[in-house]
Amino acid sequence: MEALKDFLVKKKQGSPLDIERGVGYLSVHVPEEIIIGAGKVPFRILGSGKPAKLANAYLPKTFDPHVLDSLEGALDGSYKSLEGVIVANVSDAHRRLYDAWRLGTDSAKVFFLDVPKGADSLRVKSFRLALSSLMRDMERAFGVQISKEALRDAIRLCNETRSLLRKLSDMRKDKTPPFTGERFFEMVKWSQTHDKRTVNDMLKEYLEELDGLEGSGTDGPRIMLMGSLMGSPELIYLIEKLGARVVCEDLCVGMQYFSSLVDEDSNEPLDALANRYLAIPTARMVDTESRWNYLLRMAEDFRVDGVVYFTLKFDDIYLFEYPHIRNKFQKAGHPVLFIEAENFWTSLGQIETRVQAFIEMLA
Repeated sequence: MEALKDFLVKKKQGSPLDIERGVGYLSVHVPEEIIIGAGKVPFRILGSGKPAKLANAYLPKTFDPHVLDSLEGALDGSYKSLEGVIVANVSDAHRRLYDAWRLGTDSAKVFFLDVPKGADSLRVKSFRLALSSLMRDMERAFGVQISKEALRDAIRLCNETRSLLRKLSDMRKDKTPPFTGERFFEMVKWSQTHDKRTVNDMLKEYLEELDGLEGSGTDGPRIMLMGSLMGSPELIYLIEKLGARVVCEDLCVGMQYFSSLVDEDSNEPLDALANRYLAIPTARMVDTESRWNYLLRMAEDFRVDGVVYFTLKFDDIYLFEYPHIRNKFQKAGHPVLFIEAENFWTSLGQIETRVQAFIEMLA
């Protein structure tokens, strides 16, 4: 069980220095299956959460902090062991990141993936063509051939990861879940930065260990956490240290990652991938009413008492969405705490004070 314990508690797991044959990606809309089909290991680039310095020479300070953080890692050598990186066109900042990454680093294997906004039939067809183009670029760059069978095997492998994480997540619907929200976040993060076969074996082992165990921990307010990308669980740790429990998270590093499965029976794996990855319920992809219905179901299923909505400064997508979602949650009887910060660490004291007051109000 020592390896399992390391899996759950080791905070620095997932360093690209630990990953062989790694190909980095930033957006949850990048299909891991294509990377696996090329014989590589998907590595989700989540950054350090600290202020950027080198990146400011290439991109404005008013850009999405996660974009600046990712470029900072590329410039300071944190990701030099990766064999390549895929930058998805999900915002203006990411488009600029693609150029800056190519110009500012020695890596020649920087791939671009155009991601349409929406999931209707025309956009799915467009995304399918973009995935096909990405696959050809990777085949040329790495000297490999990505067969349909390799994609099908990768789809089955990633679907297994998603199903295992969903089983673990569903345990949090209990009054006293058998693990903390911080630990679950670490599991999901770890699953996006390591070889899927290793991940699946360890998740199965952990599920077997939990079988029959009773939950433990605080009976404090049950919190839904949502908003901008989070690369570390410090905010979850803070919430739980103050007496609440994070029982679900609408985050691209959280439940969005395993929100649905890819169709394993499709004759065309790229069509199945295009359909699934455009249907991930992020604030960018889904219309506001559909997204609200998804969030309300989550809040009801996990019996949420309150919502913490965290956004990074200049993350326009979530800043734009917030007023509508706040009003909806408040009408549904779920108080909302809004937190905006350039990064978590520089605002820690202020955030702790506000979170403490919110939890006391809920209690």
